[in-house]
Amino acid sequence: MNDFESIINYYKNDLKWNPPFAEALSKYSPDGLRGYLAMRESIENGHLPKKTRELIFTILDSLDDEVSGAKAHAVDAVEAGLTMEELVEAFLIVTIVKGINVLCKTGVEAIKAAEKRLQEINSTNESES
Repeated sequence: MNDFESIINYYKNDLKWNPPFAEALSKYSPDGLRGYLAMRESIENGHLPKKTRELIFTILDSLDDEVSGAKAHAVDAVEAGLTMEELVEAFLIVTIVKGINVLCKTGVEAIKAAEKRLQEINSTNESES
């Protein structure tokens, strides 16, 4: 992917994300935009299972109080097979290290989003049976 439009479409369609920096990088540092994309793709094609990768993104976004990112990654994690118990355990680990605020703020929102998506998945699976 070399042109700006195909890179933006990748972010919007595949990653469900419209990065706020993409337009500036496309104008002033196209190599930077391509480099960031290459780094993202190396992670997507890397060694960690998707559920683990998405869990890490969830936790990191939560630490930065990025609610929308944490929720999106938590949903992707449960879609990839992460259990609610695993998600909550990760937030307990964060609470031990960083305190209760991460869990109380962004963590609870991410957990609720994942729980809602998991209920939708289970409901769909039950109706198909």
